[in-house]
This record gives sequence, structure tokens and C-alpha cells, in this order.
Amino acid sequence: MISLQDKVAIITGATGGMGTILTRELAARGVKLALTSKDSAKLEKLQTAAIGAGTQAVALAADIANEEEISKVFQLVRETYGKAHMLINLAGVSIPAKVETMEEEQYVATLEVNLKGTFLCCKHFIPLTEKEEGGRIINIGSMAAKRANGSAPMYCAAKAAVHMFSQGLGIQVKENNIRVTTLNPGPANTGFWGNRQVPREKFLQPEDVAEVILFVLTADARLQFHEIAFESFYAM
Repeated sequence: MISLQDKVAIITGATGGMGTILTRELAARGVKLALTSKDSAKLEKLQTAAIGAGTQAVALAADIANEEEISKVFQLVRETYGKAHMLINLAGVSIPAKVETMEEEQYVATLEVNLKGTFLCCKHFIPLTEKEEGGRIINIGSMAAKRANGSAPMYCAAKAAVHMFSQGLGIQVKENNIRVTTLNPGPANTGFWGNRQVPREKFLQPEDVAEVILFVLTADARLQFHEIAFESFYAM
């Protein structure tokens, strides 16, 4: 297990259930943080909490699928820290709909947030890494990429695309000493579900996902995790 002290981590979707817990855990380990999400008010509170925990933290609200906005986040990282070591792409969206009634705008939003947003963040992260120190990218996929469901087929397709993008990217950036991992968690008890009636008591807890992320981030550099698929034992 390696130390994360003074490493720089960028977290997208930072104000969600998983992001909030991961921010707290990384701050406790002395990680310097760059946080982004669309919710500026929650983002400010999260940044304040991280700084209160004794680490450095910057935050900037941005639409992950807007390159002009997301590039400003990475520019802030460059100006503040000069480099980055870790990118954790947590931002995602699911829009349940039947294909025959799904609006084109919903289709576009599903692909743009889940796939385009992941692509843009990886694109802007790579130049911030240094080969000597290496880097880790964790892209959040979903068990829906491996086991389709009928409630949101476009979400299944988008997360399957994230998975394959991550695998191809991992081959491409090996020469940069960057390791890319796709995490495919099962359903987790977060605000992701909105008002949908789902059996939350059987789902993963956001702490579970954060624990797996920390496992990957602290693993020895000789280890490459291409994919980790996991779910709640009680949801199987």
C-alpha cells in the first residue's frame, strides 16, 4: 500500500454521495484536492470541509460535458498545483425511459455526461501528469454495462462505452506511466436514483464504492487493475 500524502487528485461529481465520502477520505490522507460538480453551493461547502481537515483544496463548478468549462477546472489545477496524480470520474446520469418514448435530448444528455464527460476529463488530465511519478485514472462504469436492464438501455450503452474507452485509453497511455481502471459497481444508495422506488436497503453504500476506489489508488504501482466489477451481496 502506497502513501497518498501530498498527491493531487481531481474528483468530478464531487458533491454526490460517493464524491463527498471520497473527498473526506482523501483529505484525511493528506491528498491535495481539485473538486468539481455542477452544484456550486455544495461544492463550496465540500471545499471548506476538506480545507478544515488540513489539506489543500480548490473547487470550480462546471458542466463535465462542456469542454470550455471543464478545461478551466484543469487549468486551475495547473495554476494551483502544477501537476496531478489521480483523476476519479464519478459524474454520471441515468434517465430511465422506453426507447419509443425517449426524447432525443435525453439520449444526448445520457451520452454527453457519461461518455463525453469522461473523455474530456481524461483528455485534460493526461498533460498534467509526469511520467516519473505516473498517474491513475478511475472511470466509474456500472454493472449495467455488463448486465443490461430494461429500465434504461441508453445508460447501459453509455456505461459499456465508458468501459471500452477506458480499456483502449489504458493501452494508449501506458507509455505515459498512467494506469486506467474501470469500476463497475452495482446499484448504490445515493441521490442518483431521485424519487425512483428502488430497494435501497439492498444496495451498495457509497462508502463501499469509496473503499474500492481507495484500494485501487493505494495499490502498488506494479499492479494494473483493468476492471473491477462488484455489487451488494444482498442485491444479487
